[in-house]
Amino acid sequence: AGINDSVDNAVELAALLRKWGPGSHVNLIPFNPIEGSAHRRPCKKSISAFCEALGSQKVTVSVRQTRGLDASAACGQLRNEFQKSPLSS
Repeated sequence: AGINDSVDNAVELAALLRKWGPGSHVNLIPFNPIEGSAHRRPCKKSISAFCEALGSQKVTVSVRQTRGLDASAACGQLRNEFQKSPLSS
């Protein structure tokens, strides 16, 4: 949240994608909260505004459905747990 999720960021991304030609698709993956990280997950309103901005720039976008947040098992969260207590070899 607040790092690369603004409407201006979406417009900038669309401009970069246009340089590569038509047919780009953005698979948006909202950040999953990780204990000890200063980063935060953007709110649904910010995610929607980002998607709408991409759409207005003729870039197709899908938002990855998050699963496992309740068990700290979403993408990135399990890796964080492993790093805290790695398996002994």
